[in-house]
Amino acid sequence: MRPGYGFGPFTVLAELASGGMGRIYLARSPGGRLVAVKTLLNVGEDDRRRFAREVGLAQRVRGVYTASVVEADATAEVPWMATEYVPAPSLKDLVERCGPLDPLALYWVAAGMAEALVSLHTAGLVHRDVKPSNVLLPLDGPRVIDFGISQAHDVTRTEVALGTVAYAAPEQARGEPTTTASDVFSLGATLFHLAVGRAPYRDGGAGPALEQLVRAATGDLDVTGLPGELEALVLPCLALDPAERPAPADLLAYCSARLDGGADAHREWLSPAWTAEIERHRAERLRAVEEARRQVDPEAPTGPVPAPGRTAALGTWGDREAGSDPWAARQTRPAAGRRRGGRWWPVAAGAVVVAGSVLAVVRPWEADARTIGAPVEPLRILEVESVRQGLCYPDKEWAPLPAGESPPPKGRSFTSDNRDECVVAKESGGMSVARFQDVRVVEAEGGGGWKVAVTFRDADRAAFAELTGKVAAQPKPENQLAFVLGEDRLVSSFLIMSPLTRGNAEITGKFTRSQAEALARALGAP
Repeated sequence: MRPGYGFGPFTVLAELASGGMGRIYLARSPGGRLVAVKTLLNVGEDDRRRFAREVGLAQRVRGVYTASVVEADATAEVPWMATEYVPAPSLKDLVERCGPLDPLALYWVAAGMAEALVSLHTAGLVHRDVKPSNVLLPLDGPRVIDFGISQAHDVTRTEVALGTVAYAAPEQARGEPTTTASDVFSLGATLFHLAVGRAPYRDGGAGPALEQLVRAATGDLDVTGLPGELEALVLPCLALDPAERPAPADLLAYCSARLDGGADAHREWLSPAWTAEIERHRAERLRAVEEARRQVDPEAPTGPVPAPGRTAALGTWGDREAGSDPWAARQTRPAAGRRRGGRWWPVAAGAVVVAGSVLAVVRPWEADARTIGAPVEPLRILEVESVRQGLCYPDKEWAPLPAGESPPPKGRSFTSDNRDECVVAKESGGMSVARFQDVRVVEAEGGGGWKVAVTFRDADRAAFAELTGKVAAQPKPENQLAFVLGEDRLVSSFLIMSPLTRGNAEITGKFTRSQAEALARALGAP
């Protein structure tokens, strides 16, 4: 879906995110209302039925502190659902950037989340995935989002996504039916994360997925560090017996009794760092929206925008006839003169370049290699000096450095898009790539997901071969290279096993197809 195309009455402005099952687009109504449109990538009958059920469940939810469904069409050729667009950071991002939340502000956030659960449970639903990244925080109060795995009370559903184990109730991790009390445990785990900066399970929920699952299933909690004044709110939510957990309505009453203030009281409760980050994020998103709107409708008058600041990276779609794009051809064509626009692209770090003889076997892109567009920003391939888990410390100023550790060099440290890895590049070495000869998305052998295959132009092949030969001889972690877009966007860091002399490389990481396509577009694929 390119900017300018439509879902029902909504015109697409840009892509916000993509995942294994669907994409989410920023769109606007004829009257100018902004919405987030979730679409279904797979359109098999089973997928359609699940999506239709999700739409039906989400439409039952009404509440101030949830992102409400505006309109949907689960029977369309490309099923879609439009919800309220909230230009705000998640609780996860706020804690990472600004540190834990002050107790009084935590009561305010807890009250909003509890009210959202009251609305959800009143509609007969269990959310099943309450966690910091699924709660957005604008200045008027939190929004609980993403009902993708919500279930009606009368449906038995026991699976738990491994990525959310750190906030899952023990009964959910054990494969037992989830109830409204399971949501309360996840609420408590989220509040603990806000107060302490980590999940309440031992080791902060970190480690291999199986270990996380065992900790959650056995209720192996570690609640040290929780301020004493918050124990009466948080610890009852984390009771191992679901029957001992409070109801959301009781939590709402408890928090409301501790809050006293007018409409702008949040400005007193939130720390200056949290308030500034929320306002910065909103301004950044609105600037990006304005840019996307002008790409779709360049003749429209320019509206007021906030003061300038750092903006999100926007790519550019190439002009193509709808007849060459089967997906786009199914949708409403944009008006004349509105066929270009920007988009956001999500990518993952920690990928691996498969080197040596494997590349000689799998090269399906060579049949009709062609020169394609340039990457969305200048691309650098840099030698890696060191790799550490978590954020680079310039992005996490509130956190103390470990004993004996110095901050990473400014301008050479890059945090991955998934915020799980910090890569420090060497001061010397590396190369720049103005464009590739070809970029293709290729399905990995043996059902191992999707990968991105790149072919360097003749002018860059010798430099890439020399660089990979130099890096391959180094010990870990110096036998890696990093793809960096622009000044600081780490696309991937990858291992070099042997020199790549043919000018071909495959970036793998068990990507979903949509993730691989997003990465390919970021590297210049049309």
